[in-house]
Amino acid sequence: MNNFNNKVAVITGAGGGIGREMALQLAKEGCHLALGDISQQGLDETAKLLEPYGVRVSCHIVDVTDRKRMEALPAEVIEVHGAVNLLVNNAGITLQSSFEDLSIEHWELVIGINLWGVIYGTKAFLPYLKEQGRKGPENAHIINMSSLAGFIGMPNQSSYCATKSAVRAISETLWAELHMDNIGVTSVHPGAIKTNILKAHLDKAGNPANAAAINRKVDKFAMDTDKAVAKMLNAVRKNKQRVVIGTDSHMVEKFKRLLPSAIHKPFAKMFAKEQIARTG
Repeated sequence: MNNFNNKVAVITGAGGGIGREMALQLAKEGCHLALGDISQQGLDETAKLLEPYGVRVSCHIVDVTDRKRMEALPAEVIEVHGAVNLLVNNAGITLQSSFEDLSIEHWELVIGINLWGVIYGTKAFLPYLKEQGRKGPENAHIINMSSLAGFIGMPNQSSYCATKSAVRAISETLWAELHMDNIGVTSVHPGAIKTNILKAHLDKAGNPANAAAINRKVDKFAMDTDKAVAKMLNAVRKNKQRVVIGTDSHMVEKFKRLLPSAIHKPFAKMFAKEQIARTG
């Protein structure tokens, strides 16, 4: 899909961060947009920013963990736009907490958004993407938001790493299965990006003070959102099966391949140091 003009993109998590920036960059290229988010305020703010571009925009309140709501979404989108060319499964959450401290309810929340959101979204929109794929390979594509956490398990991120690894695996499977249907699939693996994902749920962190400190450190080297999204869309243009974004993500992916066990030793030391400091 090297041309987004007059295409229709569905974006979950469009009320801010990567989703909002994705909408802006696609709108600049003449792409019509169906924006999904759980926050009405976030959707309204994104829609307001899109007004200068003159593209057709629809806003949909969506909880991606709600199967029935996701199954109903395609009909709403088709009613407004008539087609779907690009599905961006972007909605995501991370909770910074050790496996021991992370409650089952929090596991269910993270799995619901990061994993079931991708599954529900892809299942719901696949028939419409196949319809466009029959017109040619430039007409249908799926972007699934994984992470550098999809390459490796890290302390205080068990649920995030588990779900992002699953998204990577699902994306690889879909790439193979949908190839003959002319549907491209790109698994996106960003490192630190300047969004609010780390800040959004500090109250649910196992150690909120430590989580806030990590967030401040990450902000210092995080990539600007517009730069990251540009790389994602360029990967779609080139029909890449995956795109690794950021020096940190490239390093993690490389060292995990070269030193699959040894790379975890520094993480173990860091976690031990944190636990000692926490307990005194």
